[in-house]
Amino acid sequence: MAQLMKIVLASLVVGLAPVFAQSDALAAGTFVEFGNPHDLLASDLMGADLYVSPTPVTLARVDELPPDWERVARIGDLVIGSDGSIRGFLVDIGGFLGIGARRVMVALPAVTIVERAGTDAVFVVLNATRGQLETAPAFVPYMGEVGIGEPVGRLGSVDVLEGFGLAETAAISVDDLRGAEVYDRHHVRVANIKDVELTTDGRMVAALIDVGGFLGIIGSRTVAIPIEQLVIHRSTDLTNVRVYLAITEEELLSLPSRD
Repeated sequence: MAQLMKIVLASLVVGLAPVFAQSDALAAGTFVEFGNPHDLLASDLMGADLYVSPTPVTLARVDELPPDWERVARIGDLVIGSDGSIRGFLVDIGGFLGIGARRVMVALPAVTIVERAGTDAVFVVLNATRGQLETAPAFVPYMGEVGIGEPVGRLGSVDVLEGFGLAETAAISVDDLRGAEVYDRHHVRVANIKDVELTTDGRMVAALIDVGGFLGIIGSRTVAIPIEQLVIHRSTDLTNVRVYLAITEEELLSLPSRD
């Protein structure tokens, strides 16, 4: 019996050896025990001020804010690539009290992160002018090959409200869409359809949607959404149309203006 136990235990040890080795290898290459002195957290960058400098920044640390650096925006979010690296920063430019602002992505290689001596704070500096940043193209998030994404996959299942039914685009007219309210998947209104773009033969190709602004007047912009990207619900009495988009209000605001 004792000999049998030794054989069984030996078999177990041999069988588990690769598992232990794999676990040790994983631990050695996966977990980091100590930080580096210049490490930054995402929380250090999100919400940080973005500055512009007319001259290239060569300093790694400063004691105080240089006079030619101008604060122009605040970093609202980070864009992370599929490899885990930071691709850039999203900042809101222009607008009045945050109304009508445009979202711009600043690529990571274009900025310099400068430490402020004696503090944990950093300066994020872009070698550009305010004017260059204000005229930069708006950031368009990738949501599929057609630019906005696939409504069914992105929206998921949208509950049809009582008294409504799913409508085919072919059964909807231009007049049905003009002025229609636009909702996200949670039935929260995010915009209104201003007009419909047509081809020369009268085929509907895009919905022109008013977004942003104050009271629909100050700072509002018009963006175009392909007709095939609309999920349309129509009331059973044919008096009301609700349009749903596979896009968030924030993403809608970041699309290029068609004004």
